[in-house]
Amino acid sequence: MEHQDKETVLELKYHSLDRFSNADQQLRSGVHIQNYKSQTRVFQFIEDNFLELYSFYERMYQAKLSYYQSINGKFYYLEYFDEVKSKLSKESLKSKFTLFAIFLYTLHRVEKRFSTSLSRQELVEVLNNHPKMKPHIHRLFLGAVKEESATTQTTLLKWANDSLRELEKLGWIQISEEDSEQFELLPAFERIALIYADAINNIDEIKTTNE
Repeated sequence: MEHQDKETVLELKYHSLDRFSNADQQLRSGVHIQNYKSQTRVFQFIEDNFLELYSFYERMYQAKLSYYQSINGKFYYLEYFDEVKSKLSKESLKSKFTLFAIFLYTLHRVEKRFSTSLSRQELVEVLNNHPKMKPHIHRLFLGAVKEESATTQTTLLKWANDSLRELEKLGWIQISEEDSEQFELLPAFERIALIYADAINNIDEIKTTNE
């Protein structure tokens, strides 16, 4: 099968054009692909055609099709350069969602507070009582560290809900279809450590303000 655009030819060994279209749309939107439930077929497609796809994205978008083998599994994603951002409809995290991901990774991987499955409420309770994380969160959303109240709980829960939806778009977590209060950390969640290792290792030095 061939896909041709601007003299770029893609010759695939296996599967159909529909499978390529699905994989291409997800990758260029910033989604991380892993061998997990609804992503299994797309993951296998990339596995089977990696060299061809690698060359295609390098020539067509000056982007690198990358992968990482985490302890929980392998995942694929596109790395791109600033000059070609206009060609890629890639999702990017706002700073408040990035902070959430950094804290979640720290609690899970560094402090071993959670397994890969947990609930929103238990996460919010830990965040709101964590001596290093609470001051950052309260300064960011409340202006200063405040006593526990219905307002602080509502604010933190909204932040958690909004952040989880954004992380799900990237393929980093999966919110349960049976119980929306539960979510699972996917292998691709390891990407946060690849990008923000310094922040994860130096939480005290993170600067937060609501200004």
